[in-house]
Amino acid sequence: MVKSAKNYSVPAIEKAITILNGISKNGKMNINEIHSELNIPKTTVFVILNTLERHSLIEKQDDGKYVLGHGVLYWGMNYYQQSDIKQVTRPHLEKLVAGTPFTAHLAILVNYQAVYIDKFEGNGFVRFATIAGQALPLHLSGVGKALASGMTDEEITQSFSKMPGVDETKRGQLADKLIEDVHFIREHGYSIEDEQMEEGIRCIGAPIFGENGHVIASISITALSKDLPAIKFHAIGEQVKETALRVSGEMGYQRR
Repeated sequence: MVKSAKNYSVPAIEKAITILNGISKNGKMNINEIHSELNIPKTTVFVILNTLERHSLIEKQDDGKYVLGHGVLYWGMNYYQQSDIKQVTRPHLEKLVAGTPFTAHLAILVNYQAVYIDKFEGNGFVRFATIAGQALPLHLSGVGKALASGMTDEEITQSFSKMPGVDETKRGQLADKLIEDVHFIREHGYSIEDEQMEEGIRCIGAPIFGENGHVIASISITALSKDLPAIKFHAIGEQVKETALRVSGEMGYQRR
């Protein structure tokens, strides 16, 4: 008679995972919300949050709520470094910027931010100080706007509700502008970041789609404004869009 394998479980770890999943799903949560929504005793919640915070898996914000920390991003980065998307995209990035002064980036969406997971530099003299793991606001980056094109208007508005230090009126204005940018991306297939992040630097991005048609990543080229004049936005945008669509095809996406 063959004995069935025992299903071992550590209750404290199970609760910690439940809390991390809850924060990930809701964006941010406080102790009372975790207690009531996840049905975990407050004393247990407090101990687990303290432990997770010490290991940078969560961070406490000024309003007392917790969000995912950069320790989770570190795990995610290690995963994505081994995943198909980076391996598939790399040769396309190389081809996109070959013989140009542009720098190409690959990014994914993490906690309502665009996070670089790969970078390839062209032949320009200027080297941009961007690194894998760097997080950028959606509304201030070419990759971020492209990623936002896969979000609903409600999700975009919600993403700004988590922005600390910005009043409600300003958050609403930023959300409206990003929604406007997203409509442009859906119509034209590429995003434009025109010196919004940093004066003298421009980016053009495009979304990468998965097999189910959802946006799973984005790419962009970054350049000095003198190397990327506005008159070239459309031509370069088409190149970035077509590159992203070729990557999407290799990821199982079928053009409509």
